[in-house]
Amino acid sequence: MDSTVSKPENYILIPAEVKNCKELKPIEKLIFGDITCLCNQKGYCWAGNRYFAELYKISKRSVSRHINHLKELNFITAVVERDANKKVIKRTIKINENPIEKTDSTSGQNFLSPVDRTVQYNNTSYNNKKEKNILFNDFWDIYDKKIGRGACEKKFLKLDITICKKCVEVAYEYSESTPDIQYRKNPITWLNQECWDDEITDHNTEGFTGSGFENFVF
Repeated sequence: MDSTVSKPENYILIPAEVKNCKELKPIEKLIFGDITCLCNQKGYCWAGNRYFAELYKISKRSVSRHINHLKELNFITAVVERDANKKVIKRTIKINENPIEKTDSTSGQNFLSPVDRTVQYNNTSYNNKKEKNILFNDFWDIYDKKIGRGACEKKFLKLDITICKKCVEVAYEYSESTPDIQYRKNPITWLNQECWDDEITDHNTEGFTGSGFENFVF
């Protein structure tokens, strides 16, 4: 568990609009309650995905999906800080005072946008082609192994829009787990092998005893 994050209180508070929201999964309501407890300590939640993953015995990828779903429904706002190399060093989450109340299932969509991304894709404003172009640019920047862009873009744009979103999300986790670029697969190989469905082992923090930012895994 994150060494810089104390355990939540013996109880958590879940407001009615969260408790009654049929679009939220039970675990997402619990995560919201824990975020609220941590916000009560400092005014914001600073815990990384690893903290929630160990607290609820789930994967960090699952945590990122749950938190992104809370963001999609406007229950929380997340701000990501990056260093000069665009590496994530900190994330802070705040509770929205006036969330958009959603108590019935109307979207019918799986939210698969990238982990803690500051850009949200508005499906009502962009058609699939434009959105895929945006997603590919994100994928290319996140993957950060600049080999065979043309072939990668052609392959990427043929994928279903939900797979494109998943590629961006998983590519972020993959690049975080392989900080040495030479050990990453070429991006076209990654796409051809459908690696967006692979389990990712995090080697980034093994044996690391540095500044403490190793606790923030997104």
